[in-house]
Amino acid sequence: MSKKNIFSAPFDVSWLHKPVIQKLLTVLQSEGAEVFAVGGCVRDSFWKREVKEIDLAINVDPIRVKELVNKIDCKVLYAGFQYGTVTVILEEQKFEITSFRKDIKTFGRKVKVQYTDNLVEDAKRRDFTFNTIYLNSNSLIVDPLGNFSDLQSGKVKFVGDPNRRINEDHLRILRYFRFIGRFPNENKNPDKITLNAIANNKSLILKLSGQRIWNELKLILASQEVIAPICLMNKTGVLGLLFPKARPNRLMSMINLEKLLMKIINKKSQFKSVTFCDPIRRLALLTEGRESAHTAILPLDNREKRNLEFYQSRAEIDSICYNSVGYQHGLQRGVDLLLWSLRNSEKHENVIFEKELSLKLRCYLKKIVVGSLAKFPLTGNDLLNHGYSGKKLGLTLKELEKSWIASGFSLSKSQLLKKA
Repeated sequence: MSKKNIFSAPFDVSWLHKPVIQKLLTVLQSEGAEVFAVGGCVRDSFWKREVKEIDLAINVDPIRVKELVNKIDCKVLYAGFQYGTVTVILEEQKFEITSFRKDIKTFGRKVKVQYTDNLVEDAKRRDFTFNTIYLNSNSLIVDPLGNFSDLQSGKVKFVGDPNRRINEDHLRILRYFRFIGRFPNENKNPDKITLNAIANNKSLILKLSGQRIWNELKLILASQEVIAPICLMNKTGVLGLLFPKARPNRLMSMINLEKLLMKIINKKSQFKSVTFCDPIRRLALLTEGRESAHTAILPLDNREKRNLEFYQSRAEIDSICYNSVGYQHGLQRGVDLLLWSLRNSEKHENVIFEKELSLKLRCYLKKIVVGSLAKFPLTGNDLLNHGYSGKKLGLTLKELEKSWIASGFSLSKSQLLKKA
C-alpha cells in the first residue's frame, strides 16, 4: 500500500483513546493482531457527529478473536459469528469485531465468507467508498482504496460495481438513499450507472423483512433534506414499488412548509423539544388516504400506529381552532396539526404568497403556544360550591371551558363564575 494512503487523522478522534476502548484494543493486539476502527464510527467522527457504536476490523479469524476477548471480563455474543463477527459488551458499551474477509457467495443479507489478513480485500467487499476508511490505535488513517476524498466530499458511491454490491446486500439500495438525504447538495448529479443498477434491481428490496425496510425508510423520512432521496426513489421506481399510489408532490409541499416554519421559529427555546421532521407525518402524507393497506405491512410499533391513525383520522381537515389545538393536544401535536391543516399550501416563487403564509404561521403558532401553556382556572369543586351538581355541573363546566378558550384564555376565574 502506498505511503500516501496512510496519514494522521485530520479530524478529532479523541473517542478512540477512551479507557474502555483502549482496554479492548490492548487485549486484541496483545499477540500481534492488527485492529482498526472502521465504517460508521470513522465516518461520523469525520462528519462531526456523535460516535455511538464502534465497529472494529481485525486480521485474525473469529475463533482467535473469541480466545483474545475471553482474557478480559466482558460479555461476548456470537449472533454474527458465522459471518466473522464477535460482539463484545465491555463496561456497558457494545463493540462489533469483524475479521478481515472476502465475500465468496452472497444471498441478499446472508453471505458465505472467507477470512483473510489482507486489508485491501476486506475493503473491496464493503458497501460505500466512504466506509472503506480505517483508523488504527495510533490515530493513523489507512485508506487502502484511496477513497478518503469521498469521505471529505460526502459523495455517495458504491465500492466497485453497484450491481454486485446490491446483489450482495439488497438493503444497500435504501441505505444509498439514506446517505443521499444527508448530503443532497454533494450528490445533485448522481452516477447514472448507479441509478440504473438500483432501477434494475429494485425488486430485490421485497426480499427483505418488513422491519429492515421500515428501519431504513424511517431514517430517510426523518431527514431534514428528504426531498432529494424521495425524488431519486421516485425516479428509479423504488418509491412506486413500496407505495404504488404514492404522491410525492404532496410531500414536497409539506417539506417546504416545515422549512418555512423552522425559519420562523429559528431556535426559540420553547420549541427545542418539538420534532418538525416527523417520519410518521411524512409517511401519512405520502400515502394519504390511498395506501392504508400497503402501509399495514410495515411493522410500525404501537406509538407509530397511533400517530399514523392520528393523521389518517384527520384526512379531510381544512381549518382548526388553533387556541383549542394547543390547549387540548399540547405544543407538539399543535405544531403537527398546524402543518397538517396547511399541507396543501405550496411554496411558490411568489414572494408575496410566502410572506402571507409566514404571517399566517406566526399568528397560528402564537395561539398554539399560548394554548399549550394555558390552564383552565375552574374545577368541579368551584361549581359545586355555587350550587351545581350532577350532570348539570359537568355540562356547565364544559360550556365555561369553551367560552374561556374562545376568549383566548383571557377570562378569569371570577369572570367565569359570574358567567355561570
